Amino acid sequence: MVRNLRAESDRMHALACICRTALCVDLFAKESVRRGQKPLPGTDIASLFEDARIKDDLNSSTSKSLFREELVASLVESCFQLSLPLPEQKNSGMEGRVIGALAYGTGYGALNWTEPALEVVEVCRPCVKWDCDGRTYAIDCYLKLLVRLCYIFDTRGGVKRVKDGASQDQILNETRLQNLQRELVKDLREVATPRVCARLIWALSEHIDLEGLDPLLADDPEDPLNIIISNVHKVLFNLDASASTSNRLQDVQAVLLSVQRLGSRHPRAGVLLTKELEEFRASNVSDSVNKHQSRLILQRIKYVSTHADDKWAGVSEARGDYPFSHHKLTVQFYEAAAAQDRKLEGLVHKAILELWRPQPSELTQLLTKGFDSSSLRVPPAAIPLSGSSDPCYIEAYHLADSGDGRISLHLKVLNLTELELNRVDIRVGLSGALYYMDGSPQAVRQLRNVVSQDPVLCSVTVGISHFEKSALWVQVLYYPFYGSGAAGDYDGDYAEEDPQIVRQKRSLRPELGEPVILRCQPYKIPLTELLLPHKVSPVEYFRLWPSLPAIVELTGTYTYEGSGFKATAAQQYGSSPFLSGLKSLSSMPFHKVCSHVIRTVAGFQLCFAAKTWFGGFLGLMIFGASEVSRNVDLGDETTTMMCKFVVRASDASITKVIESDLQGFLDDLTNGGVEYMPEDEVKVAAAERLKISMERIALLKAAARPPPKSEITDDEESSEEEDDIDTEGKGEDEEAENQAKMEKKKKKKMKKEKKGEEEEDETKGPTTLSKPTAEEVEHRALQAAVLQEWHLLCKDRSTKVN
Repeated sequence: MVRNLRAESDRMHALACICRTALCVDLFAKESVRRGQKPLPGTDIASLFEDARIKDDLNSSTSKSLFREELVASLVESCFQLSLPLPEQKNSGMEGRVIGALAYGTGYGALNWTEPALEVVEVCRPCVKWDCDGRTYAIDCYLKLLVRLCYIFDTRGGVKRVKDGASQDQILNETRLQNLQRELVKDLREVATPRVCARLIWALSEHIDLEGLDPLLADDPEDPLNIIISNVHKVLFNLDASASTSNRLQDVQAVLLSVQRLGSRHPRAGVLLTKELEEFRASNVSDSVNKHQSRLILQRIKYVSTHADDKWAGVSEARGDYPFSHHKLTVQFYEAAAAQDRKLEGLVHKAILELWRPQPSELTQLLTKGFDSSSLRVPPAAIPLSGSSDPCYIEAYHLADSGDGRISLHLKVLNLTELELNRVDIRVGLSGALYYMDGSPQAVRQLRNVVSQDPVLCSVTVGISHFEKSALWVQVLYYPFYGSGAAGDYDGDYAEEDPQIVRQKRSLRPELGEPVILRCQPYKIPLTELLLPHKVSPVEYFRLWPSLPAIVELTGTYTYEGSGFKATAAQQYGSSPFLSGLKSLSSMPFHKVCSHVIRTVAGFQLCFAAKTWFGGFLGLMIFGASEVSRNVDLGDETTTMMCKFVVRASDASITKVIESDLQGFLDDLTNGGVEYMPEDEVKVAAAERLKISMERIALLKAAARPPPKSEITDDEESSEEEDDIDTEGKGEDEEAENQAKMEKKKKKKMKKEKKGEEEEDETKGPTTLSKPTAEEVEHRALQAAVLQEWHLLCKDRSTKVN
């Protein structure tokens, strides 16, 4: 039934509920069996896959259904949630009840999560054979859980024995895992894509029990080690490097890592893998990097085989991590499959976290934390739409609901005259991407008998169809002569008797009279309202940044007011003084990825990330230069500062909207604190500034003390110039002598410069890369600085939390 839910979020939520219930029921059932009750049918994980269609889907390698991936991913991610410690009981919600009951029922908290997880890994085994058009999220989830279980049960050491202190349950579980590994080794031949094959080889070779293999089957092609090695060969020599099936660079790297760890663990594996590596090195399939890496691995395997008695702790120990995911290299080599994976991961994670660890409600936070809670938002400020002398004064504010894609405009109408207005019509028209739910061109609200100084509240809700600058246009019509029609007021003596007059009286409506139309200023919906903060790590942000195709660059100026020494950008503590014009950014729906204020006169860089309501990604970097410090000693001053905004977006339509009104975008972003400066003005200002600074440098140089004596002093140079002037009148011999002297000095100078360059090169060491440009160097330095700042901030946060 869940499969037929059309809306993705509904389907994911239902799947998350079902998977959590299945895992909890499985845990309870196992606990009750342990206490001596009869096992109940249909309580194990396998019963989820009883339906014939789902079973066929799971076992078919070519099915293109996305639902099976959603099901496996939800099941595995739910296992990971079960393995996490219980949440603190502060935020009491439904999740506390479910997990609390689970802890009570199993006796050990959710400590036995490995049992249902083991069943999940057994049931979902066919997923490694799937061909999902390059999508790997569900398979990655599965292998991650497999590796975690192999690490917990330490499958490399074989099945533990009773005399070593192992319980019956542990022996049973370890035997099941060992059998599963052998089955997966056999499945290696049927894996559809080299990408998955490389990852499965890694997961198996890291944790398989090599000591437990039968030495008599060394030549048998069915031997697990032989199967693994033949598949290693297949991946290394696979030339079908189409992007949807393999990412050859990454596959070969993964396999070479597996080879190194497998070869250094077991002598027979070492011998067989040495042959493979020698062959790979000699072939023209491997590039120079892979050849070097193969040589290094061969040396390591050789060293381990000759020093068999030396066991180095930690060198080839198994780790419980699974270092692959669909995230790796997806930006440099963009694929539709990776984008689908990311989307699926986002949906699965969101559904599971909402179910297992929902965000506590604002009411709960208020009750637990009190009124200093950060969740309390500032109420929106009302904006007056009409003039102060208008008989009807109107002010408005809006509230946005990104979930439904709607915005509500709340109006407050106030009659400023001393008369009672019998009828007032309020009409609201729309421009931009707004629309009314019922499709009408405008909304009309009639107010009757508006009493003086008594505010009337009314609201209008509109939908937003796409990311665009939009506005609501309010118009007020009031009828000062409403109800003063003369015909209706006539009452004769025989009015009640004559039915014709009664009928006429009924049909007469009081006259409306001429309305007075008040046009209000439009209520603009800021573009920033259509953004949602998008949490992303700085590394992922910098990886994503170059791949966003649409770019807008704009320069803004803002006024910084400061005094004396505090005005310098070298201020060490508190918020940076020159961010005064950008303070409003903190309340905008952007997620601050990282901010770095370089604590010198250089400037600052801020990085923000957001998504539009309609799915497009928006990155914003702000570069600012500190120009305050040049006036340090001049006491109080007001300085105009410049900063550059670079906006990159996943879709050109987003940047077009921003470009259509650059000043408007800056106003939305900084509450009118920054003024847009056209590019030609920026160039003129930069040239002017350069001229001033050059003049200052010249003055400083002139005022500075004379430099330490070099081989050619200023006096000598001036004397040379004089010599040159004099030589015109002297003989040719002297001129030749002077020329020789000049050449000698030039040579000396050249030698000195060359020597300096060589020294520089020596300190740098040899480089195989081309020299980076100044822009690249600056960008790298900024990135490094930003990341460093981010790590420091994270450390501060963790210490505060502790």
